[in-house]
Amino acid sequence: MQRDVHFGINPVQIVEHLHVQLEIMDRYVPVLSHYQVARGLPKEMVFAQILAGFEMASKDPRVVGLNLVMAEDWYVPVHDFKLHMQMLDYLHRLYPKVHITLHAGELTPLLVPPEDLFHIRWSIDVGHAERIGHGIDVMQEQNPIALLKEMAAKKILVEICLTSNDVILGVSVARHPLPMYLKFGVPVALATDDAGVSRSSITQEYERAVETYQLSYPEVKKMVRASLEYSFLPPGEKSAEEKQLEASFTRFEGGFAGPTKAEKGSPRRKRP
Repeated sequence: MQRDVHFGINPVQIVEHLHVQLEIMDRYVPVLSHYQVARGLPKEMVFAQILAGFEMASKDPRVVGLNLVMAEDWYVPVHDFKLHMQMLDYLHRLYPKVHITLHAGELTPLLVPPEDLFHIRWSIDVGHAERIGHGIDVMQEQNPIALLKEMAAKKILVEICLTSNDVILGVSVARHPLPMYLKFGVPVALATDDAGVSRSSITQEYERAVETYQLSYPEVKKMVRASLEYSFLPPGEKSAEEKQLEASFTRFEGGFAGPTKAEKGSPRRKRP
């Protein structure tokens, strides 16, 4: 951590700068964050960022994990993808408690050649991802059924961004893999991706999912619960949020309950 890497980037300075920024943010709106790595940069800079992210997440509880971002189909993210996963593999051994979530599989055969449709499997098996963002090309990866079963067994949650996938990739309805994830029991949560770009909200994402795939209410509840269950919240906070969620479900469902036994036996009031 003490030696500068190429391009004059010092991971120690990155961590110190971010710590100061989080302290400032805490004065106004306390938040928990993922450290985001710009994977479209030269490999030396990517490694420095990943290292800084692991270090930051291991020392500051407000940073709950790290993610690799930027368009997955650009030249550098495609060319260096395996190297990036190997970087994560190496640093994961040094920082095994740091959570990893990765944007992976935000690709289609129209964007990259078939041999580059492997990012989901590598993100899990080499990059140690606990969550996958998008996961659109899962059925184009080698042996997709085995991959889906592995994700279900390992409880790798997929963040599904229906509007974003439609707007950016042109993938929707029957071409979207959401039904396959549900069929094989892969944990799923809905997300907006970038609400400003997609002009969407989490409410609209649930509405779209229900209307497009005829999801049942229990299926929707399962998705909502998964968004907390597979989050990187500290255990105490997660438990409190889950209790609050269940209380919200109870209040909501109570508004649709039928008449009580006392109400059934009481005479109806006459209209005035």
